[in-house]
Amino acid sequence: MKPKTVLLVEFPAAVGEFFPFSSLHCLWELRWGPWRLVEWWQRLFPEAQLAVAVGSEREAWRRSFLARFPEHDVREPRFPVLLLNAQLLPRRENLTWMEEQTRSMAGASWVAFAGEVLAAAWIAEGAPVQVSIRTGIWDAELTAFCRTLPSRDYGFPLICSLWELVARLPDAFLQAEQLLPLGTDAEEWRRHGIWIQAPERVWIAPTAELAPGVVLDAREGPIIIEEGAIVQPQVVLFGPCSVGKHSLLRAHATIGRFTAIGEHCRIGGEIAHSVVHAYANKQHEGFVGHSYLGEWVNLGAGTTTSNLKNTYGSVRLRLPSGERETGLQFLGTLCGDHTKTAIGTRLRTGAVLGVSANILTGGMDARLVPSFSWGDAAHPQPYQLDKALEVARRVMARRNRCLLPEEEALFRIEYERTWGITA
Repeated sequence: MKPKTVLLVEFPAAVGEFFPFSSLHCLWELRWGPWRLVEWWQRLFPEAQLAVAVGSEREAWRRSFLARFPEHDVREPRFPVLLLNAQLLPRRENLTWMEEQTRSMAGASWVAFAGEVLAAAWIAEGAPVQVSIRTGIWDAELTAFCRTLPSRDYGFPLICSLWELVARLPDAFLQAEQLLPLGTDAEEWRRHGIWIQAPERVWIAPTAELAPGVVLDAREGPIIIEEGAIVQPQVVLFGPCSVGKHSLLRAHATIGRFTAIGEHCRIGGEIAHSVVHAYANKQHEGFVGHSYLGEWVNLGAGTTTSNLKNTYGSVRLRLPSGERETGLQFLGTLCGDHTKTAIGTRLRTGAVLGVSANILTGGMDARLVPSFSWGDAAHPQPYQLDKALEVARRVMARRNRCLLPEEEALFRIEYERTWGITA
């Protein structure tokens, strides 16, 4: 199966279950293990151009994504096209299933549904949908066309929530292990004072820097350290885990199993079974477990998440759209982009923190902290939008980044949704 275009489609019905990440991002930007979903698919189909599409109500989010990742602004689709629901996980079993469908159809078009939701489709050369694909908007024409194709029942579930993505992190590293040329010379590293267990399951980029005293234990799964990452003395990493490009692990940090750290992060203390998106800071002591942190998050020294109830029961959480029963025994914090916590902050099990919130006190009392909140997490006040934008620009400038107009537009949309104030 060799598509010339891979088209990732975000369907609007699911977006709310991925709050707070979906407030400023499209679903294909979700990080699952070492990479964002869009990056997984590009790795799996390196010769294909990768395009994206959304419902018309999410066009502002697509524009923001393309402003940051212009290489995916595909104006002319090349056929055949492999159309994928953005909630589809890039698992080997999924690919094998799609390859079998394409082979059984002799390359003709087909569509697969997960229940009532489109999961994947193969659109062969000559299909009458070029214009719809070119616009990047999922419209009635594409829906009608897919309904005419030979249909298959898709045997694998789609990812349906942010907390489900956290729970399925172990599988991400199993899949990643199949895509990288793992293996490193443990004896050579030992000469530099670095101890590696199970070196056959370790991948260290040539430009990564590891200081003497670092320990890598990959007996339980792969350890991936990408280009330009810096690991300071006395850091211990337990696989499976990954460290993104140009990220810094502070001295004495402990990186637990099933932890995925994005690019340009600064990490200290203890973190386990969590996703940390790009440019996030958790530089000091404190524990983060079974959590999902967005971009540009800054956790003050001593910030600690609870990831297990005293009753050992299932974690319930609160989204803007209502209560959710997760069915998970372990779940920490779901944290939106640009949110900050004060020193010594404690966050309750299953806490949900919106975008650009400033939590100074009351973390243990708050189940849902709205976006652009200020002060006491349990009784927040609105954070002035102009101040939030000013701080975001200042923070990003320190990392040689700027807040793009398309990103600012999403700030304004989220502010109005949260506080009912047009900004």
